[in-house]
Amino acid sequence: MERTQRILDRFPEFYMTWDKASIVYELVTALGKRIDESEKDLDSILEAHWVDTAASDDLDRLTRIYNLGRSPGESDPELRSRLKRAIIEYKGGGTMRAILDSVRMALRLPLDYPIEIVENPEAEVHREFTVQSGDMWSFSSESIYDAEPVIEVTLAPEEEDAITDPTLTNLKTGETITFSGEVKKGQTLVIENGKAKVNNKEVKKSLSAPKPPTIPRRMTRWSYRQPISEEIGVFDAAVFDESKFAVGIPKVKLALRWMSNQLATFELRIPRSALTRKNSLQMARDAVESIKATGVKAIITTVED
Repeated sequence: MERTQRILDRFPEFYMTWDKASIVYELVTALGKRIDESEKDLDSILEAHWVDTAASDDLDRLTRIYNLGRSPGESDPELRSRLKRAIIEYKGGGTMRAILDSVRMALRLPLDYPIEIVENPEAEVHREFTVQSGDMWSFSSESIYDAEPVIEVTLAPEEEDAITDPTLTNLKTGETITFSGEVKKGQTLVIENGKAKVNNKEVKKSLSAPKPPTIPRRMTRWSYRQPISEEIGVFDAAVFDESKFAVGIPKVKLALRWMSNQLATFELRIPRSALTRKNSLQMARDAVESIKATGVKAIITTVED
């Protein structure tokens, strides 16, 4: 009716368009109704092509663009949410924004709901090696950064002797650290923050360096050494009033632990209040798995609000 009135207002007054019984008024009114109906039809066509307003068969047609279909019993809002996620997956390319939006829509949350992504979250790494003097091996920090380890040295269970002056060296960087002292069976040497402790008792002025060798991000070669008795490897030898026996090289259990910023990993932290449905956590996990890049590890945790 508003359009009809705007047309009538353009006529000169002597056409008597203000008279509803006039022929001009009836003609313009009929024409205006047709224009209004055409605009409504055009709006309906536009709404049928928009995800937020399409419904029923129109929504089904939109989903087929992305090779989706309505699941048995799936409502329009549920299908609409799944379609939006598919569009984000198609356009987002596994970005942080795309992952967050996909999870929010899967859980039917506002697009500004506070869900957090932490890239390369921290995790403690623990590595153990059973070695004896002269052994070498390779490892890395398994992190995006270099790491400073906590070192623990104990005698292997089958050994009965003590060890003295154990030395750990990064052969690539040349960094080395030596504990000047003795570690007996049943004792544990811990080197941490520039201090050495044997069975939790600090041994002062016993370290050759202020801190342990750094564990680089790249793979590097390491070695373990300790002084070896001169009696080792003496066979078939005898002297007057003295016996010599072959003495084995003691094995030690070398443990290193450090904090690692995990490679190709992110942590998604979802407030507990956002998980309102029984399968909410699985829905969030499915949304993440469908959009994250191949080879990237996703950790999903719930946090208190």
